Amino acid sequence: MKSDSVMSGSPSLTRFCGTEFSIWSELGDSFSVCFETFVFVLGPFLLLALTSSFYIGRLHPPDVNLRVPSSFNIRRICTGVTLLLTFGVFMKDVILFKLDTAGVVVLSCCVRTVALLVHFIFLWRLGMIHFDYKRGPLLVNVSWLLTLGFYGVQMERMVDLLLNNVEKKTIDVNVIIDLFCYAIMLACQLTYLVTLGRTNPRYRTVSILTNDDSSEQLEHNFATDGAERYYDISTTDLPAIVDEDECPADSAGLLSKLFFCWVQKLMRKGAKKILLSESSVYKLPRELNTDTLCEKFSNKLHQNAEDDITESGRYLRLSREDDKSQKSKRVLLRALHRQFGRGYYLLGLLKFGGDALGFAGPILLNFLVSYVENKEPVVNGVYYATGLFASTLVGSLLITHFDYQVNKVSIAIKSSLIGAVYAKTMQAKPVAMATFSSGEITNFMSTDVNRVVNFGPSFHQFWSLPFQVIVTLVLLYEQVGIVFLAGLGLSLLMIVFNRYLAKKIGEYNQDMMKHKDSRVKLMTEVLQGIRVVKFNVWEKCLSEKISSIRNKELKSLSGIKYFDAGCVYLWATTPVLISLLIFSIYSTMGHELTAAKVFTVIALINMLIAPLNAFPWVLNGLMEAWISLDRLENFLKLPELDLDKFYDPHDQVHQSDQILDIKDGTFSWNLNVNETNNEDVNSESEFKDKDLLLKEISLKVKEGDFIGVVGSVGAGKSSLLSAICAGMEKLDGEIALQCASDGVAYVSQEAWIQHATVRDNILWGRPYVQDFYEAVVECCALNEDFVALPHGDMTEVGENGVTLSGGQKARLSLARAVYQDRCLYLLDDPLSAVDQHVALHLYQQCIVGILRKKTRILCTHHTKYLRHADVVIAMEEGRIKTIGTPSEVLGIDVSIDEGNFNDKDDSPPGDADEPVAEKEISISREEKATGTVAFRVYKTYWLAIGGCLALTILSFVVLMQGSKVISDWWLSQWVNANVTGPPKSSTGWLGTSEERDAQNCTHGGILQSPVILPYSSYTFLLTGHYDVTNAKENPHAKHDTAFYLEVYGGIAAANSIFTLIRAFTFAYGGICAARILHRKLLRSLLQAPVSFFDVTPVGRIINRMSSDMYTIDDSLPFMLNILLAQFAGLLATIVVTCYGLPWFAILLLPLSAFYYYTQQYYRLTSRELKRLSSISLSPIYAHFNESLTGVSTIQAFRKTDDFKKQNRDLVERNQRCNFSTLVAQEWLAIRLQMMGVVMVTGVAFTAVLENKYSVVPPGMVGLALSYALSVTGRLSGVITSFTETEKQMVAVERQVYYINNVPQERIAPSGDFQLREEWPSRGSVEFKRVSLRYRPNLPLALNEVSFKLAPGEKVGVVGRTGSGKSSLFLTLFCMTPITGGAVYIDGININKVPLHFLRSKMVIIPQDPFLFSGSWRSNLDPEGNVGDDAIFWGAVERCGLRSSLENMGGLDADVGERGRRLSVGQRQLLCLARALLRDVQIVCLDEATANVDRASDELIQETIKKNFSGRTVLTIAHRVETVLGSDKVLVMDGGRVAEFDSPENLLSDQRSLFAQLVQKSGCQRSADV
Repeated sequence: MKSDSVMSGSPSLTRFCGTEFSIWSELGDSFSVCFETFVFVLGPFLLLALTSSFYIGRLHPPDVNLRVPSSFNIRRICTGVTLLLTFGVFMKDVILFKLDTAGVVVLSCCVRTVALLVHFIFLWRLGMIHFDYKRGPLLVNVSWLLTLGFYGVQMERMVDLLLNNVEKKTIDVNVIIDLFCYAIMLACQLTYLVTLGRTNPRYRTVSILTNDDSSEQLEHNFATDGAERYYDISTTDLPAIVDEDECPADSAGLLSKLFFCWVQKLMRKGAKKILLSESSVYKLPRELNTDTLCEKFSNKLHQNAEDDITESGRYLRLSREDDKSQKSKRVLLRALHRQFGRGYYLLGLLKFGGDALGFAGPILLNFLVSYVENKEPVVNGVYYATGLFASTLVGSLLITHFDYQVNKVSIAIKSSLIGAVYAKTMQAKPVAMATFSSGEITNFMSTDVNRVVNFGPSFHQFWSLPFQVIVTLVLLYEQVGIVFLAGLGLSLLMIVFNRYLAKKIGEYNQDMMKHKDSRVKLMTEVLQGIRVVKFNVWEKCLSEKISSIRNKELKSLSGIKYFDAGCVYLWATTPVLISLLIFSIYSTMGHELTAAKVFTVIALINMLIAPLNAFPWVLNGLMEAWISLDRLENFLKLPELDLDKFYDPHDQVHQSDQILDIKDGTFSWNLNVNETNNEDVNSESEFKDKDLLLKEISLKVKEGDFIGVVGSVGAGKSSLLSAICAGMEKLDGEIALQCASDGVAYVSQEAWIQHATVRDNILWGRPYVQDFYEAVVECCALNEDFVALPHGDMTEVGENGVTLSGGQKARLSLARAVYQDRCLYLLDDPLSAVDQHVALHLYQQCIVGILRKKTRILCTHHTKYLRHADVVIAMEEGRIKTIGTPSEVLGIDVSIDEGNFNDKDDSPPGDADEPVAEKEISISREEKATGTVAFRVYKTYWLAIGGCLALTILSFVVLMQGSKVISDWWLSQWVNANVTGPPKSSTGWLGTSEERDAQNCTHGGILQSPVILPYSSYTFLLTGHYDVTNAKENPHAKHDTAFYLEVYGGIAAANSIFTLIRAFTFAYGGICAARILHRKLLRSLLQAPVSFFDVTPVGRIINRMSSDMYTIDDSLPFMLNILLAQFAGLLATIVVTCYGLPWFAILLLPLSAFYYYTQQYYRLTSRELKRLSSISLSPIYAHFNESLTGVSTIQAFRKTDDFKKQNRDLVERNQRCNFSTLVAQEWLAIRLQMMGVVMVTGVAFTAVLENKYSVVPPGMVGLALSYALSVTGRLSGVITSFTETEKQMVAVERQVYYINNVPQERIAPSGDFQLREEWPSRGSVEFKRVSLRYRPNLPLALNEVSFKLAPGEKVGVVGRTGSGKSSLFLTLFCMTPITGGAVYIDGININKVPLHFLRSKMVIIPQDPFLFSGSWRSNLDPEGNVGDDAIFWGAVERCGLRSSLENMGGLDADVGERGRRLSVGQRQLLCLARALLRDVQIVCLDEATANVDRASDELIQETIKKNFSGRTVLTIAHRVETVLGSDKVLVMDGGRVAEFDSPENLLSDQRSLFAQLVQKSGCQRSADV
């Protein structure tokens, strides 16, 4: 039983305790404060401080960063929270409540604060060395347990005080706050206690048992980062870096799905910074499986398109008139509707429920406030509070899950559309595909698909926004009556104007997309032909062309952004303008403004403006989606390659030994405009002036035959092979192919190599059979290359085979065809890219060796390889001129071999170009930054905008927000001046509850005073009307009203001006940044050396130039604009709210801390997910561009299904990142919404307290409440917009990396060295002890090479594999820096010559001819230096191309994308014509005649001799006879000069290397020499 005695003490003790010392408090039910301090504080907490400090000194953490177990982290958090609350409660008593604090209270607070601080430091160090303890030091744990008593007795005392207040019917806010704080402290201590029961495993590190990319990255970190960046991986970490078997969403429980708890594992990965690769993120849910979606969508698409394509009979893109008639069909839209419609439309129920509950909140809040004011029974308050909680909770869940489900549908649509676009690329007729450029098709996959996907949320907004507007208008009418029509009229006027702006934005958007297509297309061609660009010094002119297109794109973007700024201006100023209009009319009509009415109207206007402003953007999004849908529709309507229709199933083909039968076939490279379903119309007349036709082709090929095809350049040899494998349009005749369904082995003249290992390129999806594989490698002369390659046949090949020489690519392409083991082989001159002794090996070992039982059709200019053919076909102008035996067609005796045709070459076979061993290149992995976006990235964007302009924008953001706050503050002053309430009493400005009831308006309706919660779509209703009808007439009322109205109008005008300037300066700043970053990126790329492009896939660069650039153009400024507005609004909200409602700060502080923790936790994950999304997107573009380049080969081999599967796998990886990004966003959203529920309840409670106790004017209370209730939305907006901005800044980060880190070529030498413009006047070339090494760890490619060329000398360069021939040209053009020695031209060291000037004084004709899309004129003279057409025609005629040019329509005729309308030989001749237009002293030919027939070769040699007389000419040739007419021959061997003399002298010595090459090549012209 308690003792009632009181223990008295000395006066000093009494002063120290604040009262006489006693065990029990005055209430008699709890201990006194003094007794608690001496018994429960001093002893336990001092002991805790001592033991903790002792172990702080003993614990020595290792020099590594170890992962801290969760139990130790929980202890840290619990102790930290307790420490903050302990100090916070004391400061609250001293500062806020200004209580007289006794010495014992100060002592208790100091002891507990010091002890908890020391213990927190101890826990921090303990976590760093946790592996030495299971729970921690026992002594410290026991000391901590002793402190639990304090929190128990403190809670008991707080409860007693609260009950005492209830009995006295008083409310002590201080007691309630203390109870709340100590309850949290006790909860933390109990949580701490729970963690002591968990045993910590004593370990340091555990081996990583996985081989995925994540573990490889970790192992790399172990090796490179050292102790400072040590990564500790425990057994609990392993699941985080191992691929998940399924998506956790599929197996999650109801509550887990409801609150996205299943996403916590992903967030933990991001916090631990182990989201290292795509395999680290979640797998897609079952309903989002890419394969399943693509298959279903493809079926739906074909069902809809089947009849439409049959009826249309048109293969060209629709004209505008045709387009109008076709829009009703909407094949793509119907397919989307059938696959996704039902589930998507039903999501509208979630949207409707969320919107409806948004309006239920105000009514419930009104009832709750009425309960407080009218002293209703307690049970009513419980009902209202419960209803408020339920409505806000359920509404938040509905809205969040609506967003989640809609975005899931968007992901599914994106996967389906990308799959459909890729499938159409693989399955469309090649001639139909020619109507679209690669840039357009790439934009289909990137921009257009994204725009259609954005239709997902826009559709439901389309009906939801009008619903919100109608409900809000009804509520507004109840407040101001008929006056609301004025505001409605202005709103409707704004809608009309916004609609006009949205329409203009749509027009500019469509125009911008056209320019974007052109820019991406040209940039892709530049990157694919970067070597030619560098050799010819076209960087400047091409940069100007790209910049010109970019300027047109930016002009359209400027229109979009400026009209967008107009929309932003209307959105920001319309609330103020409508408020001014309504209040002016309302006051003029004699009504008096009250605080309740003013803030009710403002709240409703804000609710009205949001949907009104959003609606035009929803329409704009729908318009953009519609435009992109049209673009995709036109592409997806392209006719597909139907083998059953192209090939005729003749019975004799299947019943005899014939494998191919063509009867009177007519084929075209263009589309048949008049083609019908029967395809029996001969349309030759439609194309005779457009494209070369194959006419009257009749051919029978027996199984096992060896067919040779010869003819001059442009005769139709390659076209014949394309027609056989369905690559051309059949206009007439019949063609039957026995192996049509299995495919043919097609080896194109331009070798197409994939970005994969050498072995994967050969296997190409077939199983590895060692014996057969080795036989294929041997017959294709690849063994020696495998020895030279750094990793043998497992060496990774760069994109398009950039890491291989031309000969290696040709032999690898041939090996791939041989390994596929097809019945029919179509070989388009594979021997022209290799040396003649290698060609002989390929012919003997492969064509007539391993393929001797196969049917082979070989196109070649080397007629000597056709003397053993069964049939030879001579082509001329698209017709078969002659067909017969070799002796009949070629006029040669098949019984006589030329020279040593059948002699085996004892030297290892190889090609004439440099092997990979000499320039070992490994394709770099795409860089991925980690952690926060670096400050330098923000600085770069700031500088791109412009420092002064950026400061101006920030200044006007502040002025805009400040004027908005002042306008609201002035309204509060206005209504305060109109208050005619009773005099101030002790109960507050509003008097007693009875007085307030008497003052309430009777005509306000049930919705008295909604105060906006804009970002959560809630309206808070407060009663507060005053009876103005009975107020006495104030003679100064009209004067006062006019005064307040004039000032309010002035403030509104200032706000409007500030908003206008801010909107347009921001738009201008975004355009400036987009222009400057693109210019810098383009300059950095064009000045990069070719070695950079060798290791960087084109798709990776295109991703930066298209997707990332679009982000910088549009998405980043949009999000940054929102961020600035939200942040300025947040600052204003905090200032006004804390000024008007200081008690609200108590609730705001802990929630703000929780907000900060949540956003920080989220940002760690979202950043990495955005980076992974960008990185996983690049392979999709790279694979797509690669497939576009090789589509003819893929279709010929019938490999389209395999490539579609590869595309889907890549899309799946990217969509996994996108899905993980989505669920991370929803994880954040649901937590922000739940905190919003807490905030609404807290704000309501604060409003009630202010209404009862506050002494501030009602206008200020209303103002503060309106701002306070927007705190949740503001914080949510800042977190979301900042996170999204940071994610968008990743695009800038990627651009900045290329701008600053891409290696650059030297532009000009150091010093003041100057040259005359006519240099070099003579053209002498001297190599003096030149050495070249491609990589530091590689052998020398050139080893002290020395030779001298006299002015005007013609020199042929020959040599075996790896001899250094191509390295000579690379050195001469300074494409690669030399290791030692020097090169002199006319006695000048070329290292002292500006690089562009040097290259402009030489010309090279490359082995791989490269043309840009455009006319003959633009390809002959890209820089536009020639103005006379006669000069063009003369150059073309000297190269034998005049007839081809005339047939195509003249100099302005289009050559097609990359010159696809010309044969490879014609392209090579065009490159020669281009060189003839250049007046230079030094000419280099790198196998310039490899793809032309012998007659054309002789014509070219004669042209070179005639037109380049007096010029120094260096020629690398596979045909030895090409260099026999040279003045000298340079023989390279092992990187050194083996021989250098005239052909006569070298041939006179039979032991010379050159004589041996001539002998083995079978050339008989040596005798003539």
